[in-house]
Amino acid sequence: MDLKGTKKVILEAELKGHSERAWHSSWSPASPLIASCSTDKSIRIYSFTPTNSASSSDSNHKDDEEPAYRFSLKSTIPTSHGRTVRSLSFSPTGTTLATASFDATVGIWQQVDEAGLDDGEEGGGGGGGGDGDWEAIDPLEGHESECKSAEWSADGRLLASCSRDKSVWVWEAVGPAEFECLAVLMNHTQDVKSLTWHPYDELLASASYDDTIKLFASDPYDDEWSCIATLNGHTSTVWSVSFSPCGQYLASVSDDLTIKIWGRDTLGTAQQLLDEAGGVQAQRSEGGRMGPWSGGGGVRIGMKEKWEWTLKGELAGMHGRTIYSVDWKEGGVEKKDGGLGRIVTCGGDGVINVFQMSQPTSPTPTDATSLPMPMHDLLARITDSHGVSDVNHVAWCGLSPSKAAETLRRLEGGDDDDDEDEAKEEGGEEDPRWRKAKDLFASAGDDGVVKVWRVLG
Repeated sequence: MDLKGTKKVILEAELKGHSERAWHSSWSPASPLIASCSTDKSIRIYSFTPTNSASSSDSNHKDDEEPAYRFSLKSTIPTSHGRTVRSLSFSPTGTTLATASFDATVGIWQQVDEAGLDDGEEGGGGGGGGDGDWEAIDPLEGHESECKSAEWSADGRLLASCSRDKSVWVWEAVGPAEFECLAVLMNHTQDVKSLTWHPYDELLASASYDDTIKLFASDPYDDEWSCIATLNGHTSTVWSVSFSPCGQYLASVSDDLTIKIWGRDTLGTAQQLLDEAGGVQAQRSEGGRMGPWSGGGGVRIGMKEKWEWTLKGELAGMHGRTIYSVDWKEGGVEKKDGGLGRIVTCGGDGVINVFQMSQPTSPTPTDATSLPMPMHDLLARITDSHGVSDVNHVAWCGLSPSKAAETLRRLEGGDDDDDEDEAKEEGGEEDPRWRKAKDLFASAGDDGVVKVWRVLG
């Protein structure tokens, strides 16, 4: 293993136990847990606790190079899936785990205590305290072939799944153990590899073997889901996509060995679009999903009318074989200093790259409608990260108990999220023990091992 770059990365832990290829991992946002899945059909859940160096704020101290967290196996779930578990995802409250399997089903697992399904009040923050067992509820069926991915929307109300059958399904969580299918989207012409949700809008992105990225959203006037954009630019299979924390950019990785960055350009303000159309905007007479609309007509303005996603640039030469996974999360340079978060990628060459993304040095005019290509700095490059094995997936730790608790409050009937800016900034002050958790990321490899890494400084 060789490490290069402007920042040092240390190996915090090696989580062994899967008997076959490890495909995917997911960090709980509510409690210190990480789950992994494998060809062996099992789910392994690990907990982690802080060491003495976890609360240290001195990044130059030698103790910072010691592991900040200790990981231990909490439970192994021998799932009811009949074939490989390809991916898994904790809900934003941490109380539910979704699994996508090659047996064409989406498994749903909910944390339970002695009284039954966890109501989220135990554990000190978020939905799951991490102490309950995980119980399977009825799986979601409908896909005709291997399920490749299942991902939760940021507000926890929606779950999306995709499959080798070329379809993307959108489900609504209408109860603790009940889901309703909202849409079956058949816009791809080949296998759909993975999905990701926008950090605050109900916007879904999919990556496919047909070399494209599709963006899906519901019409704000009739709640019908449809493909609102197709992003062309890759010349081979797109394996993974991830939105930037600010929601203005999208990263994608491909079999063509490039990391592409897409940006959301503004087509005009609502008033400008109305002026061009010569009308007034249609209004919903009552708020909430599926509510009635005013009968006075008007111009319909949705995401497709407001924004256009265009290619901003690419990071080439970073991998020598297929790039399988990308994740983009907050971290590193702060937002007030121009930081746009950090990207981590991995691939069939065993390489893991970590980039700091930042606003361009030349400020963008406030009235600009086209976003510039962000700057990037290679923070770390880890070669042979899993020995000679391919690396299938990477994921930043998104532990934030306060944010998970706020999401749970909204789901249980708290204030409606009408303020987009509030939604982006929600979440109170976090426990200092988890300060360094934001610098953790996990990688899953063909060697059956999940490794946990931490970026220093």
